[in-house]
Amino acid sequence: MDSTGWVAPAGRPGRPLLAGGLLAGAGLVDVLTAWAHTAGDQFVARTSEGMYAVDIVAWAWLHVAIGVALTLAGLLVLTGRRGTVLFAVCCALPAIVVDVLLFPYAPIRALMVVALEGAALRLLFRHARAGARPGAVSAARRPGPSAPDPPPGSPTTGG
Repeated sequence: MDSTGWVAPAGRPGRPLLAGGLLAGAGLVDVLTAWAHTAGDQFVARTSEGMYAVDIVAWAWLHVAIGVALTLAGLLVLTGRRGTVLFAVCCALPAIVVDVLLFPYAPIRALMVVALEGAALRLLFRHARAGARPGAVSAARRPGPSAPDPPPGSPTTGG
């Protein structure tokens, strides 16, 4: 039984609560900061040839959409349903990519959010690995003898 009173079935780990909380928090940070970038304020890049205005509004809207999906994935992971871990991983990977692409415009926020998402991914992978049934048969390993039978007349065959 975990702290919420939820009892995990025998042989299965409990819900990945910390991973869900980290993903939901990272998604909210993404949504709020990306929403602020949709205001239309442009960044200015100064080079030796002059100054250039850089507009990231389209990237900001993409970041809002990914942040909403990441927040939803984090909340769904908290439910402990079967497919939510895969959904969360599929939402977190593009979120990390977009955060890295927008790193020059908000470096401290990007580092913090990528760290949260990376920690959540690690927890989700550990949860998925711990949830694998110990007696399950994978495609690479089939049931059966792992070595050929001993030769006739050997002491292990009894004859």
